[in-house]
Amino acid sequence: MNALSKLQEKNKIHSKHQRNASWSTVWTFCILSPLLFSYGYEFYFSVIKSIEIETIHPSIALFGSLGFGLPLAAMGDLMLFRRVSKLFLLIIVEAWFIWFWVVNQLSWLAFLPLIPAFVMLQLQLPKIKAGK
Repeated sequence: MNALSKLQEKNKIHSKHQRNASWSTVWTFCILSPLLFSYGYEFYFSVIKSIEIETIHPSIALFGSLGFGLPLAAMGDLMLFRRVSKLFLLIIVEAWFIWFWVVNQLSWLAFLPLIPAFVMLQLQLPKIKAGK
């Protein structure tokens, strides 16, 4: 019975790691979605619509989306919300970023959601430190 309970515990740990890995894939896709959207936006207007639009260079789009997504993901990872709530908020904030970074090209307004995320993290910091 002891070996069976150890095996059951290993299976629980393995399934937990697999769930975390699948969630990591979702987070990575959400963080890189502005870059993918910028490529699709440029492709749609240049190839399908045959309209010349002025878009940002792909390397700038990459650094911008990583400069927004990575701090947001780091702050979001520390926040005391459920995963589904974090994912929902991340999708909303990424949509905001895509709209102002890619479509309207207002970079100062695109990075604005980092401020409320930082404030929310600072408000939760005592609870986070107490939990560890």
